[in-house]
Amino acid sequence: MNGRTLLAAIGAGIATFLLVTVAVIELLDFEFSAIVALPIGLLAGVVVLIGVGVSMSVLSAGVRRFVSAYAAFGLTVIALLGLRYVNVGRSVLSTDLIVGAGFAVAVVAYVALFVGSRSAS
Repeated sequence: MNGRTLLAAIGAGIATFLLVTVAVIELLDFEFSAIVALPIGLLAGVVVLIGVGVSMSVLSAGVRRFVSAYAAFGLTVIALLGLRYVNVGRSVLSTDLIVGAGFAVAVVAYVALFVGSRSAS
């Protein structure tokens, strides 16, 4: 496992954890839904982390690009949430901006990997 695979696995695991946890919290309609959602999200994130770590080398180029862009989304969101947590730009970093920046970074990462693979061919 090289550095790119490790970063992709960690980023994809983080993104899956965040997306599954938020989806379960929103779907459940009771007071302490996070108590149920956090373990489910953590389990899903660990499964994706292991799956990406084990199978990244056998995936096709298009799927590897998508996984790398998905991982970039997760890493961007967690980095910006960390900055917000330590009061760096708290007034600027709203949740909408953080998710939007994550999507923007994912699109840029996918396009950069796509163009890079085209120029290498």
